[in-house]
Amino acid sequence: MYPIIELGPLNLGSGALLLVIAVFAGHARFERVARQHGGETLERHASRCAPFALAGAAIGARLWYGLFNWDMYSQSPGLFLALRLGDLAWPGALIGGALSGYAYLRLRRTDGAAALLADAAVLALPLAQAIASLGLLLSGEALGAPANLPWAVPLFGVLRHPVALYYLLAALATWGTLAWVARLSPQPGTLAIVYLALQGSALLLLEALRVDALVAGGVRIAQVVGLAMILIALWWKRTQTVPIQ
Repeated sequence: MYPIIELGPLNLGSGALLLVIAVFAGHARFERVARQHGGETLERHASRCAPFALAGAAIGARLWYGLFNWDMYSQSPGLFLALRLGDLAWPGALIGGALSGYAYLRLRRTDGAAALLADAAVLALPLAQAIASLGLLLSGEALGAPANLPWAVPLFGVLRHPVALYYLLAALATWGTLAWVARLSPQPGTLAIVYLALQGSALLLLEALRVDALVAGGVRIAQVVGLAMILIALWWKRTQTVPIQ
């Protein structure tokens, strides 16, 4: 593992550094895909919506992590505002980003573009997730359960499932699947539905292999979110009887 990357006189945490790179890469791809799929108008909507979605994602990720690590955060509420890039949770980021982005579109009365922007966003998210997952792998986060497998990685003196690598591969598989579906020219919102189903499945399956998963009442919260994403995708697909304008 490489928790610290040395760049001359600078020592940077690999996870934090790659998370920042992931945000910038995902943002750039989001605007580029929006332009490809909807021209300058959709690109303009994307560039205006993105900062609000990113802010909502950051708030959601920190709140999610803090609420499910309440023993520590209740003792030091200032941690909610601290610059601790490791104290973030992906389910909260996804929920916060989606809600704040959609709220912005509603306030600007441009929610008619929501489905197209959602499709553009999910074509950008796997790239960001793959980069962030690489950061988790290098820094030894997303701690896997002990495993006696040829691809197990040594961490803290024990061979473990490389959960971060699994998430990286899942992101790449999602990216490839979405690119294939996009070539079929589906109606707006279809790519978002596919992403929800694939991402939900990844959370449902891979979180079972972690020993540092957020747990409440004996239930792995990310798995609950994953199941909810699959159900939302199925419900959305059933209601998608006409193209969304």
